[in-house]
Amino acid sequence: MNNLELLLRKHVNNFHFSDNITNDNKIDYLNSRNIVTVTDSNLVKVSSIQEIINFFKEKLNSKLIVLDSMEPNYEMIESTAKEIVTSKYDLVIALGGGSILDVVKASSVYENAFEKVDNFAGSKKQYTKKTLKTLAIPTTAGTGSEFTNTSVYKSETNIKTWLWDELTYFDYVLYSPSLTLDLSKNITIASGVDALSHLLESLMSIKFDSQNLDLCNSGIKSIWFSLPKLIEDKKNIVERTNMLLASGIAGKAIHYTGCGICHCIAHTLGSMTKVSHGIAIAYGLYHTIEPTLQYNQGLLSRYKGIFENSTPDSLTQKIQNWLNNFKINFDIIENKINFDEFMKIYYLEDNKCMRDNTFYQATDSELKNLLKTLWK
Repeated sequence: MNNLELLLRKHVNNFHFSDNITNDNKIDYLNSRNIVTVTDSNLVKVSSIQEIINFFKEKLNSKLIVLDSMEPNYEMIESTAKEIVTSKYDLVIALGGGSILDVVKASSVYENAFEKVDNFAGSKKQYTKKTLKTLAIPTTAGTGSEFTNTSVYKSETNIKTWLWDELTYFDYVLYSPSLTLDLSKNITIASGVDALSHLLESLMSIKFDSQNLDLCNSGIKSIWFSLPKLIEDKKNIVERTNMLLASGIAGKAIHYTGCGICHCIAHTLGSMTKVSHGIAIAYGLYHTIEPTLQYNQGLLSRYKGIFENSTPDSLTQKIQNWLNNFKINFDIIENKINFDEFMKIYYLEDNKCMRDNTFYQATDSELKNLLKTLWK
C-alpha cells in the first residue's frame, strides 16, 4: 500500500484494488442478484473492457446498458434512471470515465426515473429515495467522480449544470489500473489536467478546510510528476496507479470544498461548444492562476512540498510551463466565442457556487482581457 492509498483511506474506506477483476474472489458485493453494467459505445470496443463486460455477463448474469460516448445530458439520465428503476436492479456498475460515473450516480435515485432531472439541478430539490447499490469502476484518472456527490450534465436548455445530493454517491469503488493502460494520449492529458485543477482550486478555495492540506498537496505532487511520465510511456502501470489514486484524492478534495473559477469558465465553455471538459479546464487554469495568486498572496502558505516558498510569479510560471509541455490544442474554442453570450452563461445561478468560491472575483472587463484569445 503506497502513501497515496494510505492518505485516501483516511478519508474513504469503500474502495478496493484489483489487478484482475475476473479472478478476484474478494469482491463480495458482486454477489448481488440483479446486476446491470453501464458503459459507453467507445469503451465496448476496447478489449480489456470487453473482457470485463463478458465476465459480468457470463458469471454474474449482468445486463448491459451502452450509452453514447458523449457528455451526459438530461435525456441520458432520465432514460437510464427509468430503465434501472423499472427493472428493479439491486446493483448498478458504472464502467467508464467521469461521464458514465456521473450518469449512474444521477440515475440511481428514484425520482429521476419519473420527474424531469432539471427540477433537481443546482440542488433546487432534494432526492428522497435510492433503492439500489452502486459500484464505480473508473477507466480514466480525472474527475474523481467516484468520491463526489456531484453529477454534471447538459440541461434541456443545453446549459452545462450539476446535481448534488446526499443520495447521489457510490457505495463501492473498484480500482483496476490496467483498465487505463489503453487510454489515448489526449484523454490521459485532459483527465490529468482536470484532476490537477480540482486540487489547485480546492487548495485556493474560500471553503478551504485544513483537512484538505495533505490531500491537495500530495495529489498535486503525484500528478505533477506522474502525468508527464505517462506521456512518455502510457503502459507504465505504477504511474497509472498513482494517477487513479491522485484523481480519487482530487475528487475527495472538491467534495469537501467545491470548485472555483476554472470550473466556472469550463462549464460556460462546455455550454457553448463541444470542447472536452479537460481542455476547457486547461484553458481556464492557464489564464486564471496568475491573478488568483496575485489577488490573495496568503494562498501561497497553503502550498507545501514542491511548491513551498513560491512567489505568485514563480508558481504561475511553473504551472503554465507544465501545461505548455502537453501542447494542448485550444482551436475548438479560441476565436470562436461570443463574449456577451459567454458572460450571460457565466453569471447563471447554477454557476454561482463555483464563481463565488474564489477569492479573485474578476470583473467583466478583467475576464474579457484574461480570456481574450477566446473572443470572435
